Amino acid sequence: MAAEEAVAVLMPVNAVAMAVSTVVGGWLSDRFDRRKLFVGASALLASVALLVPAVSTSWTAMLVFSVVNGLGFGCYMAVDTALVTMVLPKAEDAARDMGVLNVANAGPQIVAPFLASVIVSVGGGYTPLFLVAAALSVLGALAVRPIRTVS
Repeated sequence: MAAEEAVAVLMPVNAVAMAVSTVVGGWLSDRFDRRKLFVGASALLASVALLVPAVSTSWTAMLVFSVVNGLGFGCYMAVDTALVTMVLPKAEDAARDMGVLNVANAGPQIVAPFLASVIVSVGGGYTPLFLVAAALSVLGALAVRPIRTVS
């Protein structure tokens, strides 16, 4: 299968998984009133997804990666935003604080391609990139643990 054909299959698979986990993860998080648990679990799920292409580049592995990545990312996007709004210091500064958050989210998106190119070049391929990304995702999951004001 050509790369274009593969992407044409993988992207909708990822989108469906993401849509399902956004709805289900958000609903479960609200139902159990547990934001940190779902943010941490979704970040860990993303790290599992990132290990898949590091271990195997088969078509089946790419399908598994697409589904698991969609599930983790969808839940994360739904629940992390809720968690962030719950830990803002003052309601009257919420707009400013959310603006700072958006800038903080944009920074890594600017730096990541440069770091990825270094990791791929120095590491000799994409496997080290997936391993580093998986490790960073685990660190992201652990980063929510110190939050005391939200369960």
